[in-house]
Amino acid sequence: MVYVEITGLILFIVLMTLGYRKNNRNLMLISALCLLVGLAGPDFVSGFIEGFNAGKQAA
Repeated sequence: MVYVEITGLILFIVLMTLGYRKNNRNLMLISALCLLVGLAGPDFVSGFIEGFNAGKQAA
């Protein structure tokens, strides 16, 4: 999990810098998605699934 976070952060920095210099919005969007995956990716998804399944069982 730590490797996903570090890779996402490094990709964010590199792609954001390249997108800003080239004035490319799509590249900057991809970099923002890399940051989202890096910071909230695996842990957030597993927690969301657990909470969703718990809500279905309670209802």
